[in-house]
Amino acid sequence: MDTLTRRYGETFMSMTKVQFVLTVPAVWSDSAKNATLQAAERAGMGNIHDLKLISEPEAAAVYTLRAIQPNHLKVGDNFIVCDAGERFIPKILLLPRPLFGFHIFKRFLMNLTPGGGTVDLIAYKITQLSPLRVEESAVGTGGLCGSAFLNYRFEDHVKNRIGEERYNTMREKKAKTWNMGLKYFEEFVKRNFNEDEHQEVNVPFPGLPDDEEAGLDSGFLVMSAEQVKGIFEPVVKEVIDLVEGQVQSIRQKGGVVSGIVLVGGFGQSNYLYNRMKAHFNSAPPPPYTERPTHAAALNAPQTIEVMHPMYAWTAVVRGAVLRGLEGSMVLSRRSRWHYGTSYATVFDEARHPISDRYWSPLWERWMVSDRMQWHIAKVSSHLSVHPYIFLTFTNFYQGAQVSESQPISFHYTRNFRPGQSLIVEDDLIACDAEIAPDSYQKGLISVCTLTTDLNAVPKSLFTRLTTTKGVEFDNLDFTLDMRIESAGLVFELKVDGVRYGAVSAKFH
Repeated sequence: MDTLTRRYGETFMSMTKVQFVLTVPAVWSDSAKNATLQAAERAGMGNIHDLKLISEPEAAAVYTLRAIQPNHLKVGDNFIVCDAGERFIPKILLLPRPLFGFHIFKRFLMNLTPGGGTVDLIAYKITQLSPLRVEESAVGTGGLCGSAFLNYRFEDHVKNRIGEERYNTMREKKAKTWNMGLKYFEEFVKRNFNEDEHQEVNVPFPGLPDDEEAGLDSGFLVMSAEQVKGIFEPVVKEVIDLVEGQVQSIRQKGGVVSGIVLVGGFGQSNYLYNRMKAHFNSAPPPPYTERPTHAAALNAPQTIEVMHPMYAWTAVVRGAVLRGLEGSMVLSRRSRWHYGTSYATVFDEARHPISDRYWSPLWERWMVSDRMQWHIAKVSSHLSVHPYIFLTFTNFYQGAQVSESQPISFHYTRNFRPGQSLIVEDDLIACDAEIAPDSYQKGLISVCTLTTDLNAVPKSLFTRLTTTKGVEFDNLDFTLDMRIESAGLVFELKVDGVRYGAVSAKFH
């Protein structure tokens, strides 16, 4: 904010609303994403409901798919974005709102330090070219095999070459020597190493005495191409395996992967690019035939073009800017989990253990609790419908496309005795199994506790009921709407389609 004020002046900035867009790794849990929003709110970036959160691979996709246009994009093409990240720390972008009909600037990029630990993948299918619109075509994946792990392997290599005692002495007493060597490895070796061009690499460690056996010569550690490859290869293989998993996931559904886009700090690596290209784009051309035919081309091995757009290192923050300026180009996303809630229903001896039943004095029936209702499914799951169900839903998504513009509604029926608190709590439950269970059991994850204050709902919307014994109570039907955004969950309370406030979520 100080930089913006110095550049544009206090008067101009006092008239300009600033919006903050934060990016987080796709592999982070809902709890970690919510903690990021809480930290941003405490840091003075605004109300938690006004902050924008976007996953790093989606932000990278927003930028890169625009950057490679017009290229050869076609409706129906699938592209995998591989964000080989910079670091674990969330990246922050400052984005002033449009003022006087123009944008002050399109990018204000923080200085980011390379060396991240996450690799995030996401696949998109192009549904429209002008304006560009996409939908997720495979559930996003990721892993801890980013650039930081090359640093760890480099440290181990140096330690083994010069000896642990000399290595520890250098780290403790000659920090500048170690930092210079590590900086050279990060800025030159990681980005530029090419086994066809570099037979050896000389990493500077000024001040270390010559040692022919250790490979120290005139303040340099001499590394052969094979030694550098030994550092790179295990990490690169993990990245390739992750991308291959996405490719196979799309192909199993009958889709064709047209391209892989490499972004992020590690995405700049020549070695990673060449290995990816060799793995995914090495199929020979189809055989020659006397007469034109499509059969040979269709039966030939599918090749996938590996692309490396300009400014790939800052693709994530550039995409975050576009997300803030233009809104989302992603029409729908795929759920990474089953999401549901538990409910109580009428006891059915054909379906429920008799030990689970209890008597409800208000409904005057035998009931069972802790039954699971899955509102969003990671994959298809069994759904049983009962005429006396007390928690229902309006939308059930069988494992796939969930739109930001179409919230998922959880429908509740709640009873309240006179004087009883109208503040209620419900848990949002998640399940990572292939098939979600019908009842609450060990292994399910409590994502968050939803606290809903029904005091804002007009009393006229409550229904007064009376039991056969003359006990009066109020009944209310309401819904909690959940929207799955790029990197977070947002909830709100509605009664008869009218919004009566936000719902607070305490993530676990």
